[in-house]
Amino acid sequence: MDLAGGSLELLIPAASGASASLRFTFSLEKLEPAAGLRLLRIYQRIAAGGAFEVRASAGSLGGGQLPPRPEAARQEAAQLRSYIEDLEAVQRHCEQYFPIPDELTPTDRIALRMARLLIQGHCVASPFMTRARFTLNGQDSPTLRSLLSGEPHAVRGSTAAFALTLARRHLELGPVHFYHPHVTIDEEDGRRALAALEAGRGQGCEVTVRPVGGECFRHLLHDAAPGSGWTPVPLKLPGFTEPR
Repeated sequence: MDLAGGSLELLIPAASGASASLRFTFSLEKLEPAAGLRLLRIYQRIAAGGAFEVRASAGSLGGGQLPPRPEAARQEAAQLRSYIEDLEAVQRHCEQYFPIPDELTPTDRIALRMARLLIQGHCVASPFMTRARFTLNGQDSPTLRSLLSGEPHAVRGSTAAFALTLARRHLELGPVHFYHPHVTIDEEDGRRALAALEAGRGQGCEVTVRPVGGECFRHLLHDAAPGSGWTPVPLKLPGFTEPR
C-alpha cells in the first residue's frame, strides 16, 4: 500500500499457515506536518509491537506478531511527533503551510513549543526575556520611586507581536502581554532615574528591570481566556531546562 511519503508491505510466506510480516518505510522529506503525522502514527503503532491482522473485503489476508522496537527508537519517534504536532498547530494558527524543516536549532524548538502553548491560551515563561527596558514618561509616583530605589514590584507590559522564523517563514502569533510579580531595577539605572526625577527631567529616561532570582518574564496572548492567569505551564521538552 503506497502512502504519501511511505509504503506499507504485507509479506506472506509461501508456506501455508506461516505468519505474515509487515514492512513499513517512510520519509518526512517535503511533507507538510499533517501528512507527516499520519506516517508517524502508523510507525508508532507498529513500533509498539503486538499481534496484527490485515483484512480486505474478501476477508483476512494474513497476520502475525510484531516485536516491539527498542525503547530508544520509540522515544525518538515520540519526540519527533511532538515537534511536528507543535509545528502543525502553529502553521494552522498563522495560516501558513510549508514542509517540515529538515533541521531545527534548540532555540527554534523552544520558541515553537512556546508558540503552541500560547496559542492554546497558556501562560509561558520565556527564556528569551530575562529583562525589559522601559522609557519613563516623566510622571512621578511613590510606586515608581520605590521601584527605582530597589524594592521589588510587579511589572506588566505588552509587545506588538510574538513571532518566530522557521524555514525562512515569519510566523506571527499576535500581540502578547508580559508580566512578572517581582522585578527589580538595575542599581545604576535606578540612581540615575531618581536623580532625573528630582531634577524634573524624568521624561525619556531609560531603565532596565529584571525578574528576581534569575527568573524570566511570563507571556500570555492578548486574547487568552481571563481564567488563564499568570502561572506558567512547563514546556516539557526533553533535554531542555525548564525556564522559571
